[in-house]
Amino acid sequence: MRTLRTQPFSISPDPELLYLTPALKSTVFKVQHVVENRQGLTAIMGDVGTGKSSVLRRLWADYRKNGDEFVTAILPSPNFPSDFSMLKAICNDFGIKPKRSMVDQENELRGFLIELDQENKTCVLFVDEAQRLKGPHLELIRTLLNFETNKYKLIQIVLAAQLELRVKLMDQSKKALRSRIFLPSLLAPLSLPETREMISFRCEQAEIPNPFTEDTVELIYNSTGGVPREVLKICGFAYVLALQSGERTVPVGAVELAIQEASINEQQEAAVA
Repeated sequence: MRTLRTQPFSISPDPELLYLTPALKSTVFKVQHVVENRQGLTAIMGDVGTGKSSVLRRLWADYRKNGDEFVTAILPSPNFPSDFSMLKAICNDFGIKPKRSMVDQENELRGFLIELDQENKTCVLFVDEAQRLKGPHLELIRTLLNFETNKYKLIQIVLAAQLELRVKLMDQSKKALRSRIFLPSLLAPLSLPETREMISFRCEQAEIPNPFTEDTVELIYNSTGGVPREVLKICGFAYVLALQSGERTVPVGAVELAIQEASINEQQEAAVA
């Protein structure tokens, strides 16, 4: 089977390619604190392209490796027609048999969680793209947090979401759920030094010389505002152009062309939307 080379500027949420800035290290620490102290619910929020999915998958991968202490599941895109269908999907990921009614399914999950607790195992549910959760789905999460002992929650839930989730949670009807979020994280774009360090880190992971100069990195940063996904898209395009022309260092012209291309694509996407 052919092994794919590491793509230095891939925008896929590969945990191994995640450069942990001080802010991301803090986010990881906060999630770990919530999960390992069984506080129940935390959230990672941020604008599009700031690295939420990458952090979530990094955490999921770390806990999944430790099967003696943690049992994990992930919902990559919770676009479910009902709360019952979401509950069944969660149970399915944990290997729990489907039931015909919401009540029976909840009881089955509760029994599963109690068994895990007796085995000194922690159950962790990761939900990506959580801004897609609708009212009934959010209410289901609140219900799951009621599965608890006198001291801690039986299921730990980590949400990764765009800022729309914060708007939803500010609704008065979501006050009960909002109040249960412990140590939430808000991701911001990178600084110029962090942008430079992320590009260098990506090149090290792919085992290639860093082809970007101080000038081209600054040009990329000024164009993207330090949004990681946008930085990587421009780096990837400019890097391919440099390879095509046989350049060892990405020239300013290639970066300018990549920025122009990214702008055209963004305008096209906006027009379709």
